[in-house]
Amino acid sequence: MSEDTRAIDVWTLPEQGVAELASRMGGTALLSSTERERHDRLRRPASRRRFLGGRLLSRLALSIRAELPPDTWQFALTRTGRPEPRPDHGLRFNLSHTDGLIVCVVTQGRACGVDVERVPFDPDKTRFVSAYFDTADRSGPYRSAVSDLDPTNRWVLTEAYLKGLGVGLADGPAGVHFRRTGAGRFSVTDHRRPATAAGWQLQLLRPYPNHLIAVATEGGGTLRHRSPAWGRQTTPPMPHLPRKEDLPCPSTPR
Repeated sequence: MSEDTRAIDVWTLPEQGVAELASRMGGTALLSSTERERHDRLRRPASRRRFLGGRLLSRLALSIRAELPPDTWQFALTRTGRPEPRPDHGLRFNLSHTDGLIVCVVTQGRACGVDVERVPFDPDKTRFVSAYFDTADRSGPYRSAVSDLDPTNRWVLTEAYLKGLGVGLADGPAGVHFRRTGAGRFSVTDHRRPATAAGWQLQLLRPYPNHLIAVATEGGGTLRHRSPAWGRQTTPPMPHLPRKEDLPCPSTPR
């Protein structure tokens, strides 16, 4: 597998950057009619902002990776509600957002999942997460010893892994455990899907003080942390969609 094929592009967009990205990429005009309807049904401005930011960031990330214009991308929802590109041009992606940050991961030919959470958790969420895992660990056919992993880390790792599989938290964390293999790196044991889990690797990132990101990829790879970088060149507004050379260039923070 080539270096570029193994690359895991992790794009981050602070929520305050959504307006700038929208102004350069055409805003809601770039979305499909179905996406615009979903956007307009959202009642809270923050929810609409994150929805739009996620759809635009995913198109930017896919376009940079595939060297195709942003209007190339149309999406179909899986049975679990996950958007997948159609046609996919050999790429997979996943989105996550929380208060203050939007994240998109892109891989080539391999499944992937991502979760981002604002940290530290507030007391209510801390209690919920602890109770959630306690129930999973002590009941059912996959009963096991309580994990020694920090509940916050375990939560984002579990979300990213299950999203990568395309099942989500509704499938539950029972039988899913993580083992640290290096700095911020983890393997996974999944008693429901042992053969599948053996091929997955996970990484934790803390690119910003108040946000924790987990990235899960089939086969692992090398992370490339990227974000939209605004230069002097302006992306043409709709309906004149930007060419690849007009897109905001990705930057790789050091």
